Amino acid sequence: MPKVSILMPVYNAGQYLSQAIDSIRSQSFKDWELILVNDGSTDDSEAIICSYNDNRIYYAKNPVNLGLIKTLNKGIDLCGGEYIARMDADDISLTERLRIQANFLDTHPGYLMCGTNASVINNKGERTGKIRNLQDNDFLQINLLFSPPFIHPTVMIRREVLEKNRYDEAYKHVEDYELWCRIAKQGKIANLKDELFAYRWHDSNVSVLNNEIQDRLKDKIISDELGSLDIVPAGQELYCHKVTFRLYSMGNRQEVSVSQLNDVSAWFSKLIRKNGETGRYNGDDLIAFLWARWIVLCISQKKYMRMIPPFASLKPSVFIKLLKLILFLKNK
Repeated sequence: MPKVSILMPVYNAGQYLSQAIDSIRSQSFKDWELILVNDGSTDDSEAIICSYNDNRIYYAKNPVNLGLIKTLNKGIDLCGGEYIARMDADDISLTERLRIQANFLDTHPGYLMCGTNASVINNKGERTGKIRNLQDNDFLQINLLFSPPFIHPTVMIRREVLEKNRYDEAYKHVEDYELWCRIAKQGKIANLKDELFAYRWHDSNVSVLNNEIQDRLKDKIISDELGSLDIVPAGQELYCHKVTFRLYSMGNRQEVSVSQLNDVSAWFSKLIRKNGETGRYNGDDLIAFLWARWIVLCISQKKYMRMIPPFASLKPSVFIKLLKLILFLKNK
């Protein structure tokens, strides 16, 4: 069996599909199989797939459109590789992607999955931006308490893990975030610093079309994660929890009042206190993470004199971690 199975669902992806397939065939790493699952496409996707004569490419076709989650779960059963790499039919994997990710999982047996950094491209394939996520397991575990820190189509996961942890149909449009939270409770997770992927952003992206549904289900995931700290957030507390990740929603800076700033400080203090009681996260890591988010908030509101919050710690171990987080955010 191959080392890596690439799982690629396909639905009316004819415009970009050849580029996606070709990016896999051009990988420097050769021990792979590409699992293409056509979810009832009505365009020329099937003809494009069938035009390839490569015995490493396997084609399955749903009799009707089943939707992404059922298609992904079906595809998992078709994968025979030690690792399963995700890939969408409108994105591009750079040449070294599979080699670098497979090597990481080979040499880090305690890690269950890894993602990568990515460039953002438009419909024409032009670079329009970049996506940078945290790399270290401890910070990623904390990040999951607030927001998904992985680019879904960049991840590579051990097949035995994904077989036991399927995508949950109750979390349509945020099925990846919910899955990462489950996997993270079972072992270590990582993002690689390398930019190994080109992520295509256009008006038909799921996150563009289903923003309201996503927000509601993300709130549920966040509330469930807060449960591990024995916290049931009230309405204002949930706002305080999310605000530093939504300061520039839709490109517009969100205004945060002085009283709301005080509420956020109190909320972060509560998270630190509850973590001290439950031991869910490394204490220094959590303080540094929340302090970095607080600095982002203060800078956005031009409250520079408030950047040392009541919950801050000047322990050298915290301060070193804080500096690393600030450097990451500066380069993000």
